[in-house]
Amino acid sequence: MTFRFEEEDFKNTYILEDYYCTNPFCDCNHVTVFLCDTVNLDNRLTFLLNFNKTQSPLPNQSKPTKKQSNIVKEFIKNLPDELITLFKQRYMEAKAYGEKKPISYLIFEPGRYINFFEMFPREREMLDFNYEGDKHFMEDSYEIDPRNNNRDIKMGLYKLELDNQKQPPIFSYTYYFNEASREKEDAGLEPTHNDMVLALNNSIPNLYDILKQRYKKAKKLGEELMKIGSQTPVIDGKINPNDPCPCGSGKKYKKCCSERLN
Repeated sequence: MTFRFEEEDFKNTYILEDYYCTNPFCDCNHVTVFLCDTVNLDNRLTFLLNFNKTQSPLPNQSKPTKKQSNIVKEFIKNLPDELITLFKQRYMEAKAYGEKKPISYLIFEPGRYINFFEMFPREREMLDFNYEGDKHFMEDSYEIDPRNNNRDIKMGLYKLELDNQKQPPIFSYTYYFNEASREKEDAGLEPTHNDMVLALNNSIPNLYDILKQRYKKAKKLGEELMKIGSQTPVIDGKINPNDPCPCGSGKKYKKCCSERLN
């Protein structure tokens, strides 16, 4: 779309392009706006426009000039409600697209374990179980590199609390397909944690088969991502924990990709 500023200093017409995060599990609530001067193509502006009509700079972006800052301020100040509504509509469409095509937001990172539902958001089979009269559930994460025949899964076991969406796991656990390795892992668990794992296996007798099938799907997805090639942004120098995350989410690095990489 095109956008024209009425101010004398901003007399040129700008081409407006909007970009969106497709990850349905990310509540970023912003759009990346790109403004390109149709007369002077070197005059380009990119920033994160939040839906509350505030803006944030993109990570690793050079400091804008005074004129560029004024252009962004005036753009947001005079932003029609209809355009915000359009951005929100496209944002929802992008999230719906990501739910259908997780490959649009997943990044191939060898050694990183990815939550199964982040890879396959349309799957509906929950791994829940009862323990001591309370509802619990298990989340499973997989290392997707098809070249690594690791044959293990990272698990997090949780108590179901509907009013707590960001609860930490009761404990984390590595599930091995090799029975001897699995028995060794179980032997190192605390008694209450071991009882919880037993309750999980008793509630889902075919757990081994379910996890094996999910493991194969994760590795197959890894093959597809390898064909696409790495989408990981190239970062020069050290990233401080409080710096904006290079992925463009608008969050601090310590609250975004740092957590996922760890």
